[in-house]
Amino acid sequence: MVHIRKPPIDPTARYYIAVRAPIERAVSAFNWRFRKVITEGGQAARFPGEAAILAHYGTLDRLATALYREDGTDDPLAQGNFRSIHHLGESIAFYLQDLLASIAPQQIGAVLVQERLDEDIARVFGVRAGPRLNEHRSATPPAQRVLSQRARHHLRRFLDSDFACLETLHRWGALPDETYARMIRSDAGEEA
Repeated sequence: MVHIRKPPIDPTARYYIAVRAPIERAVSAFNWRFRKVITEGGQAARFPGEAAILAHYGTLDRLATALYREDGTDDPLAQGNFRSIHHLGESIAFYLQDLLASIAPQQIGAVLVQERLDEDIARVFGVRAGPRLNEHRSATPPAQRVLSQRARHHLRRFLDSDFACLETLHRWGALPDETYARMIRSDAGEEA
């Protein structure tokens, strides 16, 4: 299992990959860090500058809206701030871009999707996991999870390399059509 570092590339390995819709992943990661750093305060000094960035923006909606200026050009400060938040900087592309460029499609053992992780674990490994899915979500106020259409548009553009990784997995047949479509609809703010 790999977490917070890139996976090793091995031409003989089989890879089991857990993914999540990129924008939903960003919402979850931002709110998790906000809770740990600002609300609870226990990790305020863990990553220099992170607490100030989280406090400044307050919500992912505000940060995402700032990623691009009114004329559509990049806002380097906001984009750097986004990448400096723990778990947002370690994006889907951080983990998968180099890996997918270096392995064969046949090396994908399975793709497990966060939103149905228990079912995927049972299907792939024959093991029943405990009831932990989204256990932290209920602690996040609903207003913290809301994104404007502008914020979603900016995130879709900014996280393009994450979407490209999912598209590769889909094209390789590792991410079924229905699952891929549900992830894209979810990230567009539509009913999944």
